[in-house]
Amino acid sequence: MRTAHLTALLLCLLFLSAPAAAQTPLELRTTPLRLNAEDKTELTAGDLRWRGGLLLSAGDPRFGGFSDLVISPDGRRITAVTDAGRWLTARLAYDKAGNLAGIAEGQWGALRDTRGLLLSGKAEQDAEALTRLADGSLLVAYERHHRLRRFPGGDLTKPPAEITAPASLAAAEDNGGIEALVALAGDRLLAFTEGQRIGTGYAVYLRDGAGLWQGLALKPKGLFYPTGAAQLPSGDVILLERRFTLLGGLSARLRRIPLAAIQPGALLDGLEIAELRPPLTLDNFEGVAVHQLSDGTTRITLISDDNFSPLQRSLLVQFDLLKGG
Repeated sequence: MRTAHLTALLLCLLFLSAPAAAQTPLELRTTPLRLNAEDKTELTAGDLRWRGGLLLSAGDPRFGGFSDLVISPDGRRITAVTDAGRWLTARLAYDKAGNLAGIAEGQWGALRDTRGLLLSGKAEQDAEALTRLADGSLLVAYERHHRLRRFPGGDLTKPPAEITAPASLAAAEDNGGIEALVALAGDRLLAFTEGQRIGTGYAVYLRDGAGLWQGLALKPKGLFYPTGAAQLPSGDVILLERRFTLLGGLSARLRRIPLAAIQPGALLDGLEIAELRPPLTLDNFEGVAVHQLSDGTTRITLISDDNFSPLQRSLLVQFDLLKGG
């Protein structure tokens, strides 16, 4: 009996000390969506045309919390991060008309720190923004413990390298740090904060090719806050924003910021592309990605953060941009 207890104890210790699997398969379940569940003929919102959507779920209680994503140039694969310190990759499927129709081959795992250890606690796990650099690396921005981490080769199973963050970002509130990242030409980076104030605007940071961060700002419009950003084929930046009020409820907005306007000290504004609000399909959209179809059409992908709440949903939706890419 004593030997059995010792054996069980040793097995338990071995299990606890064993490294966590770098990645594991994840079976994803989907339900197709319409732009307007009550009106199947409604296919446009502002300058966007609906190209399919999926309600995502999985049999793992850790599933959800998606805060940003990137998409492959051919639109076939996505990589997403969560605010619980996890990542997901999957293959997208399209129907004969080119509409988003499915998702498969899910793989996921836990993000690690620069020592290769799993992130522990919300302050370390809160990944909020993701972008792909010119060399194929993936860059993740975290809130609470505000920081940037680069994953060489885009391999999220490996320990990342530290990237120096803007010095004044340390003064941001826990939920006021970098929420959106865009890699620009010339090894530049554009980072939008969720609500850190600079003058009358929200703090935005621009890093030049030499690694020097400089400040600029985003002009607030309404009660919207930045949640995601990506670069259009033209070079302009598309900014995803969210608004939630007790009276007005939830809505999401996309606005286009001209590349030429992105300069140190600038107050960024931009033109509205579309606003999504009920009865249109909507949830807490936090991530946006862009790719270009073979015919030159610009396709926009949005992903939502369900906050691990039964009252919210993990949505993956796509639109074509109707006016210029």
